Amino acid sequence: MQVAWLARYTLGLLLVACLALAACGGGDDGDGSSEAADTQTISFQEPEDPGEDPFTPPADVASSETVEVQQPFGGSGSNRVCDRDKLIKFLRANPDRMAEWARVLGLEPRISVVEKYIAKLHPVTLTRDTQVTNHAFTNGRAVPFQAILAAGTAVLVDEYGVPVVRCYCGNPLAPAVYTPEAKCTGCPPDYKPPKQCKYERTVRYDKRYYTGDYYDNADYDEAFITQSTTTKYSNCYQAYPKPPTVTTTTVYRAPPPAPAPTAAPEPAPQPQYSGLQCDPPRSQLEAEQCAELEGNAPQYEPTPEPPPDSNYDCPDLPPAHPGEDYLRNCG
Repeated sequence: MQVAWLARYTLGLLLVACLALAACGGGDDGDGSSEAADTQTISFQEPEDPGEDPFTPPADVASSETVEVQQPFGGSGSNRVCDRDKLIKFLRANPDRMAEWARVLGLEPRISVVEKYIAKLHPVTLTRDTQVTNHAFTNGRAVPFQAILAAGTAVLVDEYGVPVVRCYCGNPLAPAVYTPEAKCTGCPPDYKPPKQCKYERTVRYDKRYYTGDYYDNADYDEAFITQSTTTKYSNCYQAYPKPPTVTTTTVYRAPPPAPAPTAAPEPAPQPQYSGLQCDPPRSQLEAEQCAELEGNAPQYEPTPEPPPDSNYDCPDLPPAHPGEDYLRNCG
């Protein structure tokens, strides 16, 4: 992108040099034409003046918020804001204009590329008169011309904060080409343009503003609006506070949905023991119980009592604690 911008800037300088040579016939012939060699025509354009041969119908809309601008020769405020969807839809439907529009801005002339580029641009309102290289669409080609966009004009800026689209006409913009003398058409009487902002493509604000992995289109705009008051261009334009959100495409690819949480496996049921387990028994006791239940328990013969001892002398009175012998022989 940086290389393409430098190429366009160099081309603009060459164009001015060629115009200067044409105006003076290639040199000074004594009729004062050398003085005309440094003269350039600049068009002063009000916020709602599309100029000749605009690229698109108005791609801005009136909104509820007004950006105040206090410039001697500009407007007092503007409620116009860029509608990126309108610009995308028109260029999509007009591929010839889309191709030229992309060429001016150094983009590949494919609508998918152009859509993504426009979606990432930021709607702002100029708060001072700003000179740019504007482009009309004439006979199928983008024709550059110098213009002063009045304060209050709705434009789109890129990731460096540089104006690249004027929304009321959809025209692509490039850096201004300054000459020692300039003739302004449409300027107010005794017009003196304010000090111009020095736009540079050195710091990408998007790298500082967007540190997360994903932003939806509304959050993408909000991050720029919040951060833009701290940039070196905060005196050049103001981010429009409530721009229309882009709906035709997305700036960031949405992350895949999070997998559904996996339920913890149910614990294995503990074995439920009900009654005897006989096949096989789990213990000696259970084996005996099963044998008894099945009628297979071993039969034990009772041990016969020994006969009384005929020689045992039984006392007349029973003892206090009769023993086994007494009970067997005397009981």
